Amino acid sequence: MKHLLSCAALGLSLFAARPAQASHIMGAELTYKWLGGMDYEMTLVAVRDCYGIWLNSGVSIAASSSLCGLNASFVLPERDTVEVAVGCTSWPTTCNGGTYPGAELHFYRDTVTLPAGCADWVFSWASCCRNAAIDNIVDADQADIYIEAWLDNANVPGNSSPIFQELPGSFICLNAPFCLPNGGYDPDGDSLVYTMVTPEEVGAVPIVYMPGFTATDPFPSSTGHVFDPVTGNHCSTPSQLGAYVVAYAVDEYRNGTWVGRSRRDIQLWVVACTMPMLDVMGVVNDTTGTPVTAGTVELYQYGLNSAGSLLVGNTPVGPGGDFAFSSLPLQQYLVRAVPDTVLYPGTATSYHESTYYWTYADVISSTCDTDMVANIGLVPVGNLAGTGYLSGFLGDLGIVRSDGPGAPWEGVGIVLEHWPGAGLAAYTRTDMDGHYHFANVADGTYRIVCDHPGLPMLSCYTVTVGAGTVIIDLNYGADPAGFYITGVVTNVPDQEAATAVLMPNPVHQGFAIIKGLHNGQVRATIIDAAGRVVFSAALNVAGGALQLPTDNLPAGSYTIVLDGHGQHFRMVKEQ
Repeated sequence: MKHLLSCAALGLSLFAARPAQASHIMGAELTYKWLGGMDYEMTLVAVRDCYGIWLNSGVSIAASSSLCGLNASFVLPERDTVEVAVGCTSWPTTCNGGTYPGAELHFYRDTVTLPAGCADWVFSWASCCRNAAIDNIVDADQADIYIEAWLDNANVPGNSSPIFQELPGSFICLNAPFCLPNGGYDPDGDSLVYTMVTPEEVGAVPIVYMPGFTATDPFPSSTGHVFDPVTGNHCSTPSQLGAYVVAYAVDEYRNGTWVGRSRRDIQLWVVACTMPMLDVMGVVNDTTGTPVTAGTVELYQYGLNSAGSLLVGNTPVGPGGDFAFSSLPLQQYLVRAVPDTVLYPGTATSYHESTYYWTYADVISSTCDTDMVANIGLVPVGNLAGTGYLSGFLGDLGIVRSDGPGAPWEGVGIVLEHWPGAGLAAYTRTDMDGHYHFANVADGTYRIVCDHPGLPMLSCYTVTVGAGTVIIDLNYGADPAGFYITGVVTNVPDQEAATAVLMPNPVHQGFAIIKGLHNGQVRATIIDAAGRVVFSAALNVAGGALQLPTDNLPAGSYTIVLDGHGQHFRMVKEQ
């Protein structure tokens, strides 16, 4: 169903979304996605305490712009309901007839057509009331929940809001380290900055905290509260039982200019967890659902950022694709399957639950189950049937290498995503020299992302590929803060590109020679007219010349790419 917001809606109150009855709301977030023209897909995710009153089958969202003088509302229908996993299979919750605390996620979504481009659109939802069990705000059972998202489609037409990860489980363990995952992505590739903020009531009125609590110190913690504005993760060690409200905002910036904001408001329930250790186990299946027979599974601790997201262990898969990690401390974890690339071509390094990038992966934790099952389905990579070519280099500036600035980082997953939309187009890993490349890339726009648990993308390349496009030197650096674009690690002085020459051309048999290069090692790649890599190897430049074997090449036109040299050559091979 599609809602048209028109001037006929003028005069409707911003408070029209507030129902009259208590609903025991435990959290919410509101996001939007541009579909084209003035159409936007609006999504509200609300968390309900199953002991409370049912949510309605539709929710009213207010839309207003002071600059345009517009006020309107529309109803989003409910699309799905999912119980929040508590990690206690033996504890029946109030969601399914039991007595233990339980929570549900309610998903509301529909398409909305805005009547005008306005610089200050505010979309909002409010509900009365919050859960009476909340300990850190005054008169919780009389306090509303209010959530909003901002849009400027006058100056930034076609913008989509940042997308948080799916709302995490509301139940966390007393005296156990915990990181609430707020990370997400922006469909437009905008830079994101996260902050801890004060939860709000209807009309964007800040709630009143109980004495001793603040937005950045929202519940008792023996280790304090640590927050990363880049990843959005909030880490602590809860030291007192109870229910506590926290809230976060994510601001998006494009070329240094603020373009939008979304908020997340959620109740965390600190409970007593009695199990001393945790076991993580599962099965890795290929794209047909058949257990894999070769590959490795890695277990990462989940933390604030790269410093807290450490590789705990790895194990080869068993004959039935099975894996297990035993006697783990009571923390949060990520599991990642690295398939054998020979036996399972066309698959990406994959996480539980079947995703190719760490911020999209499910975080494993438990409040009472000793055994946690975390099956992994390998993510398939599409067939690239184009003629484009992309390549780059990844240099490590203090993550795993200490042998000099920009040392090559081998084995890091490089993701080629369709953009916008974040769909997987191709996947590869950096080689021993830190290089990566994608051949046969079809026409379109893509984002290139590096995948290493705990390391966010501080900046990334977004490239548009057409017929025969060759783009090189898409280089990244990595330090403890994250991955970022750099043109320094492998680039050589520009004057080299001006003096290097390919000879002879056309070439017949033997070698093609490129003269005028700096001595040292370089990766040379030869691509045929169909965009296929027919030769790629690390070769030595001696005496300023590089020799490329051409005997096995059939007659035709080729592109020679020298990674890190800011140039490429067109070569014709004759019989």
